[in-house]
Amino acid sequence: MDTNIFKSTMRRESPDRYFQFVSRLERFIEARRLTLRMQLYRVQCHFLCQLGLFKFLFSVLRRFRPIFIFSKLLVVTQAREVRAVLERFDDFTLGESIEPGMPWGNFLMTVDWRQRHAQERQWLQSAVDLTADPARLRAIVDQRCRQQIVAAKGHIDVVSELLEPVVVDIADKYFGVPPLAGSTRDMAHAMRDLAGIIMVKPPIGSKPWSRSHSHIAKITDLVLNEISSAASPTAGSHPTAPSDTLLTRFVQRLGTSGAPVWFDEDWIRRYLTGLLATGGATIVRAAAGAIDQILAHPDALQEAQKVAIALDQAMKCGDDERVDALRTTLRHFVYEALRFRPMLPLLVRDTPRDTVIAYGTKNARLVRAGTRVLAPPLSAMFDREAVPDPSSFQAKRPFDQYLHFGFGARECFGRYIAEIALLEVFRSLLLLKGLSRTKGAKGQLQFDGPVAVGLFVTFQ
Repeated sequence: MDTNIFKSTMRRESPDRYFQFVSRLERFIEARRLTLRMQLYRVQCHFLCQLGLFKFLFSVLRRFRPIFIFSKLLVVTQAREVRAVLERFDDFTLGESIEPGMPWGNFLMTVDWRQRHAQERQWLQSAVDLTADPARLRAIVDQRCRQQIVAAKGHIDVVSELLEPVVVDIADKYFGVPPLAGSTRDMAHAMRDLAGIIMVKPPIGSKPWSRSHSHIAKITDLVLNEISSAASPTAGSHPTAPSDTLLTRFVQRLGTSGAPVWFDEDWIRRYLTGLLATGGATIVRAAAGAIDQILAHPDALQEAQKVAIALDQAMKCGDDERVDALRTTLRHFVYEALRFRPMLPLLVRDTPRDTVIAYGTKNARLVRAGTRVLAPPLSAMFDREAVPDPSSFQAKRPFDQYLHFGFGARECFGRYIAEIALLEVFRSLLLLKGLSRTKGAKGQLQFDGPVAVGLFVTFQ
């Protein structure tokens, strides 16, 4: 029977049955569409986490087409052009591509007006005490690492049992945002979702999307409550909260002379939520990736362990000069391990106006307005022209060969937090005798969507 005749007959004979049929059909079609979108989402997450295919494709493009343009997509693969894209603030913008992944509102990463971006970054930076805060952050991380390692008794998931408790403590004791309902686990899962929605936006209506938005709503209520409590200490809902946090420092500046006109409680909410997202699970992802890669290079692991032992001895002796030197040496190992599994292997930009890439070279190309740009640190850090012998693990490379925290005016604000957390967790693990992967699947880095969720190791 012809479909139109069938529908016409149903409308005449039973309007209710017709509308029920149409409603069920629409739900079925939408469910199938959501299934397809989820499959695409899983594929995107897989390739973002399992980097083998990207490494191969970028190596081919670097050799044969280092500046690749297809329709409205530009891919740059050599270190020189990747840095140029990241550095050219006005020609290659970020807000349009990343704003949908920040449903809690504008954050520093979405501000494409150069002057306003500089003002907000400066105001954010003004709350940081670079003299006292690093030592405080080290103490927070060190204390939590010791606690978790002692409780582990020779077998630990470095993601859920070490890294996530560390970043939840940083959120509580340094940012000023306590765990949701007092639960480290709930807060860690919320921070996973906030970071995940930035890296790969899940389909609207999917479980990851619904879960992320639910957690954003809970975090919003939590942060607003803490702001209110800090502004009116007598109504404090978190009596054990540290009195000196980024949140309290900002609240104390509300309404003061010299405060920008755009600085208000909503700004504090948006920026603290943004710091939880960009400085929470992203630190977990980075540290888990670095640990995975140091374990994958046994010779480097042994050398790094020697450095960690020497650093521990220097700290006990109070030799500050040697401590600083050894921390720098250990940071080389962390950065090199991250090069093989970067925290953000791909960075995206948009082109608001016509411009030229690789100007003055034989590869120069016109980039039309509206072009989406991929500038992958993963490719730049394996470019032989910038990083000699890129396939080998060399923990003495200059730091300027790395792009772990971006480049230029948009370099990650929370870099000082991430570096301290990465270094202290690395040091704590490297001091463990007999450190190795757990056998089987548990000993491999596991992901849920784009975020790390598991990596088991054993030790004596």
